[in-house]
Amino acid sequence: MRFIATFLALFVWTTSLQAEEKVEQLMQALQVDAVIDILRDEGSSLGQDLQQTFLNNNGGPVFLDQVDRIYDADRMRDQVESVFAETLTESQMDRAILFFESDLGQAITSLELSARVALADEAIEEMAQDAYKNGDRSTELYRLVDEYIQVNNLIDENVHNSISADYNFFRGMSLGVGGDDGELLAQLLEEKDSMTEDTRMWLYSFFLLAYKPLTDSQMRENIAFSRTETGKAINTALFESFNRMFDTIYYQLGQAVAQVLKGSDL
Repeated sequence: MRFIATFLALFVWTTSLQAEEKVEQLMQALQVDAVIDILRDEGSSLGQDLQQTFLNNNGGPVFLDQVDRIYDADRMRDQVESVFAETLTESQMDRAILFFESDLGQAITSLELSARVALADEAIEEMAQDAYKNGDRSTELYRLVDEYIQVNNLIDENVHNSISADYNFFRGMSLGVGGDDGELLAQLLEEKDSMTEDTRMWLYSFFLLAYKPLTDSQMRENIAFSRTETGKAINTALFESFNRMFDTIYYQLGQAVAQVLKGSDL
């Protein structure tokens, strides 16, 4: 009996270790660390915007340092890792690793990262938006990008996550004083239509820029993977992990802004 118990404990430990290794392998294939680096750079820009918009530049370097600490790379990575471990089966991870480690999977991930960095430049972002607004929508590239966005429900998911992040930001600004959360949410939902249009603009501009180097057959293969059970599971896990991540970040950003405002009042 002691031998059996020891064997079972070893089996459970080995299985757990294998699952952890697969999560790590999947995160490497998705280049999650590079994504987090980009998000941290965007966080620095957001800190500057918050300085001007909410703080009249009164936060100073102390506030910006706090923003940098809020965008903690290790914690951000842990949140993605935990969602993958909680929501994905090993077989789903195996199939996802197979796709994202392929030449096409790596090309897609790298193109998305490059486009995200490029759009941080206002001139490039304006150019990409003009290409979307004034471009020929009868092209195969546009049709395939449109199909990809629809298959993955990217507009609704991004709008939901944006509203959730904004909600947590303003909750953080309350510094525990309280307030009507229902009223706050209602106010944010009033902006949903304009937020949806902004999100639509950004997504189409982004993917038309990112996926331009891909062939039509590569785009179709990408869409086909998105339609699979594994593709849907990965999409859900990514949105859930980044939703958790940004809810935490934006709540703490709200607290940081409120602390500066409170100090200014004193």
